[in-house]
Amino acid sequence: MTAVRTVVAMPGTLEGTMNTFAQTAALLPAFDWLVTEMPPGYQNRVAEIRRLSDDLKAMDRFGRLLCEVGPQLTEAVRDTFVALKYDTESRPGSPDSEVMVKLDSKRRLLIHVSAAESTIQKKGEELAHVFQMLHESTDDADRAVLVANSDPATRPADRAEGISPDALSFLKRMGANFLAAPTLFKLWMLSLQDQERARKHIERLYAQDGGIFLLPPS
Repeated sequence: MTAVRTVVAMPGTLEGTMNTFAQTAALLPAFDWLVTEMPPGYQNRVAEIRRLSDDLKAMDRFGRLLCEVGPQLTEAVRDTFVALKYDTESRPGSPDSEVMVKLDSKRRLLIHVSAAESTIQKKGEELAHVFQMLHESTDDADRAVLVANSDPATRPADRAEGISPDALSFLKRMGANFLAAPTLFKLWMLSLQDQERARKHIERLYAQDGGIFLLPPS
């Protein structure tokens, strides 16, 4: 007999929350017409489960800023700037790790999203990519930004700095900024209450001439 192994996501994690709700959503009737045949109390509960499921899926995209790297993090970064009402696109011929954000008709953020889970080092490929991105830029009004999510399995408050001192020094000399993905998550959270204030921080990010971008204490 072949043993069946069941993988259970740990409670308290994003995966665990979504898995639990997916199990609940799986209890929904397979046919929409069945809902109309049931009592009003049943119909109300089904409608609420569907609404909560849609809300969780929408917010889950931004939760990936805290716990993902690679393509999923890149997608979350793009979604965040779209939520902040910015136009985003890819540079022609650029890799999937890049996101270009238009602040206005002239100014742009050229963002490279790192796939590394460890602290960014000076000799790593991330800084080489930022250097190449700046070299290929045709506009002096562009600002390069490196986004990384170091140690994604650890709670953000307990993580070490995401970039080493010598790597940061090199990034500053290029006039590029380092934006930790959890900081971008905080900006998204702020935008839910005050989008204009969140957008002002994006202006600060653009104006900063190299270094780690930090939000002021709330």
